[in-house]
Parts: sequence; structure tokens; C-alpha cells
Amino acid sequence: CSDKTGTLTLNKLSVDKNLIEVFAKNVEKDYVILLAARASRTENQDAIDAAIVGMLADPKEARAGVREIHFFPFNPVDKRTALTYIDSDGNWHRSSKGAPEQILNLCNCKEDVRKKAHSVIDKFAERGLRSLGVARQEVPEKNKDGPGAPWQFVGLLPLFDPPRHDSAETITRALNLGVNVKMITGDQLAIAKETGRRLGMGTNMYPSSSLLGQSKDAAVAALPVDELIEKADGFAGVFPEHKY
Repeated sequence: CSDKTGTLTLNKLSVDKNLIEVFAKNVEKDYVILLAARASRTENQDAIDAAIVGMLADPKEARAGVREIHFFPFNPVDKRTALTYIDSDGNWHRSSKGAPEQILNLCNCKEDVRKKAHSVIDKFAERGLRSLGVARQEVPEKNKDGPGAPWQFVGLLPLFDPPRHDSAETITRALNLGVNVKMITGDQLAIAKETGRRLGMGTNMYPSSSLLGQSKDAAVAALPVDELIEKADGFAGVFPEHKY
């Protein structure tokens, strides 16, 4: 059995620019990346910050022509980051990036926008891509604590942790030696399947609930756990205590 993140994959997120979905009018994909980069740290970066700022031709673009006033760091409750900044004309703005649900709520998005966003998120998830929401607002109060004008939902970025270059070869060698490699990951099922597909280790993956006999599929629920483990290419949505 193998963990996925950082073992089978690089643990280095990348953004697939072609798949960026723009929601705001008259906005280019590059501008969605720029807004996300503004809402990223340029030093002490986490993996998402590094992936996004890394999409710019020059990392300095993330702060070019703007004066940083206040950075709102990620926390597990708000699940987003934000930057309050002043542009070259002296106007105040904020940009934010984070978990799509949080960003949709921040923008008070109407039902039709939410529906469209969820269909994009599902489309990304089917391919094993995580989604990141991006939003912007103007801050007419011109102070860092001002509530600002209504937030505008700008777009969705797809994030993927690509397989390590040597993983597929290692798995093929193991299979040739009669060793089956199974993936165990805390990530969602679609991500596990997409990674499995890219690595040639199969896509016959199950959610962790199936290990506890709680599968919605009666045929799977009826299988003894040891048979299920033999049959599966991997398990997704597992907690650390399941891995052992």
C-alpha cells in the first residue's frame, strides 16, 4: 500500500490554465490568476500560493503597481486568504482566494451562479482537480477594516498534484514482480481515480466507508473486507487512523 500525496505524486500543486473558468464579465484568465496571486503570500508560501504565483511570468507581478495594506492569512474556519491593497490611482481593493463554497458565500452568489459553479467544480473533480474560488471587491472606505462594496465572484481555478515522474515506472516494475500496489489517500475519490489512471495502477477505487461495510453498493457492502482490499486498486477519503 502506498500513500498518494508526496509519495506517488510530487506534492506540488499546479494550475491548468486552459481549464480556468471565468465568471466575471470582460475578464481574462490571466487576470483571474493575477487576482489569485495578489491574494497569495509572496514569501512563506504554502503549496497553493506557490502554484499560483508560479503561474505569473514574473513572481514580482503579484505586487506590481499596488501597495499592500493588509494580508488576511488562511485559517481553517474562513478557508480563504485575502489582500487589501491600493492601486496606482489611490483606489482601495481586496482580492480573495479560497475554498469555492466560502468564496461563493462571500459573494452572496445567486442560485444560477452557484449552480454553474457547482457544475464546474464537479467537472474538475471528475478529473481529480481541486477547485479554488477567486473574488474581488472595492473598498470605498479606504481603510483595512472597511466592509467594502459587494464582493464579485471572478472565477474558478483547477489545481492538481501531478504524479512523480518515476512513479508509473516503479508501479510497473512492482506489478512485473507480482506485487500489487494499492493507493490509500485522504483525498476525494475522483482525485484518487485520476491519479491512478495517470499512473497505470487502475481506477477500481473505493471510498473509506466501504471498509466499514457502509457502501451504498450492495454488492460491495456484502464483500468481506479482506476480499474488498484484494480487489481494490485503492481507497479514498480515508483518515490517518485508517491508513494503519
